[in-house]
Amino acid sequence: MSARHRCGHMRGAQGRRKRLRIAAEQNGRCFYCRTRFNDPATDGTFDHFVPYALWRTNLRWNLVLACRPCNEAKGDALPLGLLVLLWPLLDRARLEVAA
Repeated sequence: MSARHRCGHMRGAQGRRKRLRIAAEQNGRCFYCRTRFNDPATDGTFDHFVPYALWRTNLRWNLVLACRPCNEAKGDALPLGLLVLLWPLLDRARLEVAA
């Protein structure tokens, strides 16, 4: 996430506390690859489950902790699990227009 998207609650001591809270919910592991963080407060990066580019919100339910490689690999794409849930709502015409 670029600096212009970062809110104050994601930096400093408050961001560290938020990372630790989310890490506790995720058992100290990356949300995507499940590798364990040595120190979630410094190793974990915030990731928006629904990409910030698609839905500009920093609400707690949309934030997960991911290792840097997973976060960079996901980028602004929707996670596969979310796509599977949305698949019945998508029709071929909309997909062809998007491509």
